[in-house]
Amino acid sequence: MLTEITPSDAAFRELVGATHQRFQRLVAEAEAKARPFYARVLGREASISEVIGEVFDAVARDGDAAVVDYTRKFDGISLPVDSLRIPDDDLVDAWNHCGRALRGAITFAIRQVETYQRRLLPRSFGTNLDEPLGVRWTPLQRVGGYIPGGPKGTLPLFSTVIMNLVPARVAGVEQLVLVTPPRSDGSVAPELLAAAHAVGVTEAYRVGGIPAIAALACGTTSLPKVDKIVGPGNLYVTLAKRHAYGRVDIDMLAGPSEVLVIADDSANPAFVAADLLSQAEHDVLAMSVCLAVGPGIASAVQRALSDQLDSLPDERQAVARESIARFGRLVRCQDVDEAAQIANRIAPEHLEVMVRNPRALLPKLRNAGAIFVGDWSPEPIGDYVAGPSHTLPTGGTARMWSGIGADTFLRRTSIINFAETDFRHCADAGIAMARGEGMEAHARAIEIRLKSS
Repeated sequence: MLTEITPSDAAFRELVGATHQRFQRLVAEAEAKARPFYARVLGREASISEVIGEVFDAVARDGDAAVVDYTRKFDGISLPVDSLRIPDDDLVDAWNHCGRALRGAITFAIRQVETYQRRLLPRSFGTNLDEPLGVRWTPLQRVGGYIPGGPKGTLPLFSTVIMNLVPARVAGVEQLVLVTPPRSDGSVAPELLAAAHAVGVTEAYRVGGIPAIAALACGTTSLPKVDKIVGPGNLYVTLAKRHAYGRVDIDMLAGPSEVLVIADDSANPAFVAADLLSQAEHDVLAMSVCLAVGPGIASAVQRALSDQLDSLPDERQAVARESIARFGRLVRCQDVDEAAQIANRIAPEHLEVMVRNPRALLPKLRNAGAIFVGDWSPEPIGDYVAGPSHTLPTGGTARMWSGIGADTFLRRTSIINFAETDFRHCADAGIAMARGEGMEAHARAIEIRLKSS
């Protein structure tokens, strides 16, 4: 059952005002588990950040050998250096042996994502020097997509191949690099390889976690560095991406998945419950929140949630049950305006709107990674086939970040192409501003042109 809280509760303040503290608490929990693990595999206790720094330094110095060494230490998988890269033929074989239904679904999803992402492409102007000012959008050359695999590669999220790298391909990125943690025997799930082939991945590597991020950021003989790293991962991957920023660009610091549903008495409680559980089954750290507007809907959602939770398969039920117990919340709201205010403060990754008049509510919702409107726009359809990428900002960062899109992989270059008349129109103001800042050489670089004609 969702824990019911009110705006006066301390738990409510934590929910809406302390996303950074929540992240730090998750880091602290991970540290408590990591220190004895590092003591065992590295021979000394160390913090996660210390180990990340060590791995990056080693990969920058020793390249592939360090990647292989830390993969063995962290994951217990011994890989020859020459097996880090997955042969292109393996991707082709995986696609050829992919079942008809799944191959059709992957093809459908790619087509949906391509269609949507093309509409995100910004327009260049002035590139043929026909006007005084312009802008040119150019794609990055080389992008690395991190594809989570779950513990020991047991939950390969092949949909993330599509959602991370199809937008890059639409943007014009030439080199699409994929890294993913291998399974215990060193193999990678064929479904993931099939999706990689369908997307047009140019290089795929069987390496995950901190070593994978270090390799993408530092570059090795087998895996040259990329321009940008995108894609979600566990907390270790997220912290490694933070460490990588500056060497390369990153998309965002993604944390555990979140869904927030605003539901009034027009909503179908079974739909609301199903969508809350679809996030809860992701991870024991996932957050599922229902803002219930009006009488009756709160208790109806709670009943539906209990019934559906009991019917989940054992493994997914265990994850969802712990997630709901830890981070499932229900808030009763007086009206949709109050719900909108709360939603904007939480700034969730996924925001579902199941109310009688969504058209009136939508303009009031400012902060969300993605908004799903109505009974027929469930978050899981966005995860797989709607078109927008499912890699979205979490932990309240939707206030300032956007999800992955084709524009994520473009650089903007300004073009200044002044004729003399354009120059003279701006010169006096430029000189005054330069001298106002004490930048005499700047002023003279403008002034010398005025005196030359």
